[in-house]
Amino acid sequence: MRGLIANLLRDTAGTTLGIALATIILLLAITGSGTDMARAYMTKASLQNACDAGVLAGRKAMATSGVYGTAETAKANKMFNFNFNPLATNTTAATFTTTSTGTGGITGTATAVMPTVMMGAFGFNSISLTVACGAELQMASADVMFVLDTTGSMACNPDGTNCNSSSTSKIMGLRTALRNFYATVANAVTDKANTRIRFGFVPYTVSVNVGGLVASGQMPTSYFADTQPFQTALANFTTPVYVGTAGTPVASTQTFSSNITQTQCNSYGTNRYPTTGSNPVTGGGPAPAATTSTSYSFRSWTRVSGNGSSALGTCVRNVSTTTTTYVTRYQFTNWTFRAATLDVRSFKGLGSVPVVTNISSSATVPNSGTYDMVALAALNGTTGVTGLTTTNVQWSGCVEERQTVQNLAMNPVPSGATDLDIDSVPSSDATRWKLNENDLEWYRGSTNVASRTVTSLQSDTYRVSSQCPPQAMLFTEVDTTNPGVVPTWLDNYVNTLVANGSTYHDVGMIWGARLGSPTGIFATNVTADATKYPSVSRHIIFMTDGIMQPSTVSYSAYGLELYDNRVAPSGTNDTTLADYHNSRFLAACTRAKNLGYTVWVIGFGTSLTTQMTTCATAGRAYYASDTTALNNTFKYIAGQVADLRINK
Repeated sequence: MRGLIANLLRDTAGTTLGIALATIILLLAITGSGTDMARAYMTKASLQNACDAGVLAGRKAMATSGVYGTAETAKANKMFNFNFNPLATNTTAATFTTTSTGTGGITGTATAVMPTVMMGAFGFNSISLTVACGAELQMASADVMFVLDTTGSMACNPDGTNCNSSSTSKIMGLRTALRNFYATVANAVTDKANTRIRFGFVPYTVSVNVGGLVASGQMPTSYFADTQPFQTALANFTTPVYVGTAGTPVASTQTFSSNITQTQCNSYGTNRYPTTGSNPVTGGGPAPAATTSTSYSFRSWTRVSGNGSSALGTCVRNVSTTTTTYVTRYQFTNWTFRAATLDVRSFKGLGSVPVVTNISSSATVPNSGTYDMVALAALNGTTGVTGLTTTNVQWSGCVEERQTVQNLAMNPVPSGATDLDIDSVPSSDATRWKLNENDLEWYRGSTNVASRTVTSLQSDTYRVSSQCPPQAMLFTEVDTTNPGVVPTWLDNYVNTLVANGSTYHDVGMIWGARLGSPTGIFATNVTADATKYPSVSRHIIFMTDGIMQPSTVSYSAYGLELYDNRVAPSGTNDTTLADYHNSRFLAACTRAKNLGYTVWVIGFGTSLTTQMTTCATAGRAYYASDTTALNNTFKYIAGQVADLRINK
């Protein structure tokens, strides 16, 4: 080429054709490279798009299963193959490989070989292409309220056996799932300085426990009534008895009116001479008038005349007189079990309060009357009070709901159903909450609906048992800087979740919505730092292992339905009662969704009912057959709460 150019420079005759040819060759090279580079760019873009689609599909599959295995890899490959068309540029040797990062992300590499069209003439037969891709969950600020069924069946294994809260029980599986939910969410937070994740909790059984909110001042005690009705035990003290107090004995002496023998004097000393009398001698009365008791004893005999046994002398005896005065007391007569209004102010401070648990048949009080178990205990230890057995009790923090109405249809919610008022601050006793205090609530049998009177406690007259769940908690920020370590406060709280009680779904959802309402009583907590976090996604995760199962003989947030009939008419059985509670449940779910919450529902070892699927935001009700499935469901929901994004 160098020689050719030199010759052309020396001899310019007839060189036009050569120059034209060289120019044509150069133009062909430039055009060919441009064409093939355009094809390569198009192919690489298609390869990148397919790679991105593949890792997104793989990460989404991983969110469902919780692992990145063969099935998840297959879904990633399927999506890659669907999006990459090698025939467009006759590409060959396309490969796609993915792997889990171990921290919640998926990375991938795609390669392909594209044959050239024009550049082959210049010795470039193909172009090798390589792209990298990755997908991860990235969290925006979010508030998640967990409404958790902690009823007695949660102590069992998912198959219903071994109901002792063992390591394989549902309650332990729930604890693990909550910790893994945290880890999934924390891993998805990329901007940890400007992203806030908060968890709130409402464990529920027959009621919810707001004791922690009261103790911290987040829920004032003025929100609770000072007096409230209970189906309780009353003690009647109406049988008068007289309790005497003996005075100090008064001592004196008496001298017989004439001289008598010593033998006669000895008898006189014991009040047996000159006639036989009793010793001591009683007088006065009857009670409550004062009574006396006079006792006698020999003091002295002094001979005056005569000798021997016939000798006569002066006889003196001791006299001791005790006067007893009486006060009237009233002995225990019988028990009456009925509705009564009690003063509960001493319980609202969460301190110990004495309560009578039993009364002896001979117990007494100073004044005739009927006493409740708190008022009676307050008298214990005072003058005239005997025979009481007391114990110190403390309000657990569980509540009875506000005033409601008997209404099967709760859509729309009637104005009198203040229990379903999520936002309003109490303004009267009708709208104030009451204490769910089992120490004051007594069962009196199923046939004594109005009242029952007995002289002693029977097998079916007893204080009801406590079914109070762990304490509810307002939204609390979780530290996401180290996803591998569950924050101490969260770990400690999860460990408080224990299984006990019956299933009232409506109570849990009402309080889940109430604690999470941005326009309600706890709005200061819900909307905290609104300037820094103007956009917060809100979620309620409702988990249960059973269907709605109220009982007319369970003491719940609505009292003791057999006697109180706050929810349903008298005579309603448990099956029909569940219908009333389900209506309340759905009304609370609707309210939560109207507040802007996405409601997720999980049936743990229990089939999803129509009410559960209706409660959930569309398409967000899930069935988890066992602990592993529950864990994966929580991970999946965590993945859905986060945004799935390309990070490469």
